[in-house]
Amino acid sequence: GRFIAFDSDRDGERAVYIADADGQNVRRITGEGFAAVPSWSPDGRRLAYVRAEPSKPRVWNLWTVDLETGETQRLTSHKVGQPWGGAWFPDGRRIAYSHEHRLVVLSLEDGKTRIYPAPKRDGWIRTPAVSPDGTRIMFQIHRDGAWLLDLTDGSMRKVLSDPSAEEFTWSPDGQKVAYHSRKSGKWSVWIMAAR
Repeated sequence: GRFIAFDSDRDGERAVYIADADGQNVRRITGEGFAAVPSWSPDGRRLAYVRAEPSKPRVWNLWTVDLETGETQRLTSHKVGQPWGGAWFPDGRRIAYSHEHRLVVLSLEDGKTRIYPAPKRDGWIRTPAVSPDGTRIMFQIHRDGAWLLDLTDGSMRKVLSDPSAEEFTWSPDGQKVAYHSRKSGKWSVWIMAAR
């Protein structure tokens, strides 16, 4: 709770920064090139983020940075497309991310993946968020609403019809999900029961 991670184009290109919780001592933690969508590891020592490939700026891949050492690690090597952020599992050993029409669960220990295709044909999956107990993932189908993946059986169901709902965050007890939406005509933060 001492720091905030965010992305900004304050230096002319989008990059990932951290600041003290009061907004002071802002520092860029990603190097040259586009970087965005940071997410904290459960222990607060690392951030996952997306970074554009230098020779193909419309291709993004997922990276992590160790905030103490500054060491970066590439997690994915996609040749096309854009992962939309990495959501950490509570144990810090796996990350869920979206890539095109797939939701991917990546083991950070051995690099193995488990892939879940979009529940709708040609549905672009974005902004996954892993529940605090690690058994569910909330995600957006672009312009279709919010869906919930139950990892115990692989089932998916639509839980919110709002086509603008995105960027989900679970409450610590897993009972509620906050998200932003423009269903009221402007961007606002909303809260729903995790059903």
